[in-house]
Amino acid sequence: MQCILIALNRFLQEKHGSKMAFLDGNPPERLCKPIAAHIESLGGQVVLNSRIQKIELNADKSVKHFVLTNGNIITGDAYVFATPVDILKLLLPEDWKEISYFKK
Repeated sequence: MQCILIALNRFLQEKHGSKMAFLDGNPPERLCKPIAAHIESLGGQVVLNSRIQKIELNADKSVKHFVLTNGNIITGDAYVFATPVDILKLLLPEDWKEISYFKK
C-alpha cells in the first residue's frame, strides 16, 4: 500500500505527474478548477478550506444544512462533501447509519 500512496502523492504534487495518466497537467489545474468553474457558472458555490462540524437533517432525512466549525451554515439544493472516509464516519448523522450505502 505504501508504494501506491507514494506514487499517488507524486502524481498529485508534480506539475507533469499526471502525464502517466489522463490529464495534460496537474490535477488541481486541469481537473479540480474546471469542475469548480462549471459549478460556479451554473450558480453554485464552491467552499474550500472549511471544516464541517455537523450535518443537520430535515424530517425526511435529507440534508438541511452543514454547520462549519467557524459557526457558518452552508445551505443548498445539492452538496458535494469531499473528505476522507474516516472523517465522514465521525460526522455521519445517526439517521443515516442504518442506510445500507453507509454501512459499507
